[in-house]
Amino acid sequence: MRKSSFNRKAVAWAGVLAMALGAVIMLGPTAQAGTLRRASTSASASGGADPGTFLTGYFDVAPGSEAFGAGDNALRIENPTAANGDLCAMIYIFDASEELGCCRGCPLTPNQLLQDSVETIIGSSWEIAGGTPAQGVIQIVSALPNAGPTCNPGVAYTPTANLNGWMTHAQTVGGITGITEVSLTDNGAADATEAAFLISECSDIVSNGSGKGICNCPTQPDGTTD
Repeated sequence: MRKSSFNRKAVAWAGVLAMALGAVIMLGPTAQAGTLRRASTSASASGGADPGTFLTGYFDVAPGSEAFGAGDNALRIENPTAANGDLCAMIYIFDASEELGCCRGCPLTPNQLLQDSVETIIGSSWEIAGGTPAQGVIQIVSALPNAGPTCNPGVAYTPTANLNGWMTHAQTVGGITGITEVSLTDNGAADATEAAFLISECSDIVSNGSGKGICNCPTQPDGTTD
């Protein structure tokens, strides 16, 4: 009788243990699912919230330059979701001396793609003496429209996720020339000092009376801007 009672208890405890292990197995993937969803607000593996509102990348458009350029670069921007409606790509372009030379606010409707070459985006609008730069940095803030239905990068706005962006580079490294495409870096949100600087500096170069400082918006794949 004792042996039979022990066996019944052993079977019962084994069942409880199996159920507990099954619960752990089932909960593991479920607990992580939120971090795998696109546009999740859960903490990412890098410790930040995904997605952010401040995207950055570099450009190098001078063939044979000391910075490995082999021709024009291309910028692509996408509004991947209707969750936040129409968004603005507030674009700020700096030269290699860290000077802002042009800026522009470009509207994107949900699921819209804008793309163009960096040379076309800068055009002839470069504000800084010395002409269009060969290398520099592009910073983009994803924000809500702040001037009616339009976008003004020189006036206060509300950063709002979540535009995506990519840069295509033509470059020569070690005698090998090729094309690479990388995502713009998602920096989360611009710090307060940088955010205020971008707006005020853009406002200054656009309103100083030179007629320059306004970049061109990238176009849709068919070449139109709307």
